Amino acid sequence: MRDSRVWKRLIGVEGTVLERVDLDDAAGAVVARVRPRKAARRCGRCRRRCAGYDRGEGRRRWRALDLGTVQVFVEADAPRVSCPVHGPTVIAVPWARHGARHTRAFEDTAAWLVTHTSKTAVSELLRVSCCG
Repeated sequence: MRDSRVWKRLIGVEGTVLERVDLDDAAGAVVARVRPRKAARRCGRCRRRCAGYDRGEGRRRWRALDLGTVQVFVEADAPRVSCPVHGPTVIAVPWARHGARHTRAFEDTAAWLVTHTSKTAVSELLRVSCCG
């Protein structure tokens, strides 16, 4: 199980269960299949415990920080809960903010970079499109 600890740390998904790590040949990327450690279902917006609603739209992918020159994605099921305030909404996951398509580490790195470098440099370093 040492391998899973190393992968979790590299990808930035500590506090989760790492089901497996695959190489997606079509995309040339590493895909880490994970799930939250705790079974408590919480609203992604307000973090309240809620009853389950449905299985959602299947598995989702979040872009994580690259490992050298290889792109990394975190993939997990995204079931929904029935929140009394927000209605049916996707559960909260520890590696990403609600509604995000990137992990917290990726967003935090991008935010720091845009305050210290040009948009073009951020675009090239993180391999994202430059807006505006």
